Amino acid sequence: MKTIFIIAFAVVLVFAFTITAFAEGFTAQAKGYILIDANSGNVLAEQNADEQLPCASVAKVMSILLFLEAEELGRLSLNDNVTISDHAASMGGTQVFLDVNTTHSVEDLLKSVVVCSANDAAVALAEKTAGSEEAFVEMMNKKAGVLGIKATFVNATGLGDEQTISARDTAIVCQQLVKHNLFNKWSTIWIENYVHPDGRETEMVNQNRLIRYYEGCDGIATGSSAAAGYCIAATVKRSGGRFIYVALGAPNSSIRFDEAKAAFDYAFAGFTAKTIVTEGQKLGSDLAILGGTAPFIDVYAGQGFSALIEKGKEGTIEKELVLLENITAPIEEGQVIGYMSIMIDGTEIGRVDAVAKQSVAERNFGNAFKRILMWWLFA
Repeated sequence: MKTIFIIAFAVVLVFAFTITAFAEGFTAQAKGYILIDANSGNVLAEQNADEQLPCASVAKVMSILLFLEAEELGRLSLNDNVTISDHAASMGGTQVFLDVNTTHSVEDLLKSVVVCSANDAAVALAEKTAGSEEAFVEMMNKKAGVLGIKATFVNATGLGDEQTISARDTAIVCQQLVKHNLFNKWSTIWIENYVHPDGRETEMVNQNRLIRYYEGCDGIATGSSAAAGYCIAATVKRSGGRFIYVALGAPNSSIRFDEAKAAFDYAFAGFTAKTIVTEGQKLGSDLAILGGTAPFIDVYAGQGFSALIEKGKEGTIEKELVLLENITAPIEEGQVIGYMSIMIDGTEIGRVDAVAKQSVAERNFGNAFKRILMWWLFA
């Protein structure tokens, strides 16, 4: 069981959380699209966002996420060498024309996937990460399950039309992707040459022209095929916040980019990001401890939380501190003992860990006697 301690304040902020009202301000011709706040996941506009659709190379957002997570966990090193297999070199579509049996660094291959969506490099990295592309696809689908999305991945590249995902699920993957500094380091590169071991160079061109022509755009991916139409997953970060827009099945390339720009214009014109909880902020005071050398403890925010605020509208944000039914010693400094639930109109939009900033030892005969003795000597 959990007991809910409601922090007795409702902070009046400029906020609106009515998705239907948001949707009236933006529409697109894509078969499915969604516009979200990258931090909270709040939806600003959507249409057919849950329909499973072919996504072409936009599917690589999952591949890139897994590569970056493998690097972060130490399963891949940027300095590792990768020998190019016949299978990797045989990929069609966008590529950097890797030669069979040549050796390349993980860093060079990963950069080429991020910058120009290189299919051959993606397969080479998939083989390096999981042993084979088939095993890597299993990883992709398992990750989809972890993220709670319903995508069907059949390869590491997005080639072919069997691979489907919804706009909403793509946005969920992108939310994770933009948290990686290594991705952000390369995703804004417009043109760069890939240098092969023999000195040959292949020009890499980023197909997301928004990174060059729209202020604050720093990714993410594009794709197109006869079945998928023209697809885009894009993100823009400014002082007003970070937004993610995903569109699948746009009629042509120009419409894809024009509608993405219109979506971001709408987001920045109508909304701004506000900090609701700051890291280290006190969330609760004088909470009783059972069996501890101290009777009470304060708890603090383990991380900050921001949410979108619609300009010119007022609303209320409720904060509820949810703790274990009993806080029992011993407690270690930094221990998570609950969370702050942040809600709008009764719907939870985020959580912040509630952590202890001090250690509290378990009370026993020895420290109880010492406490009594100190009181007797110095009272």
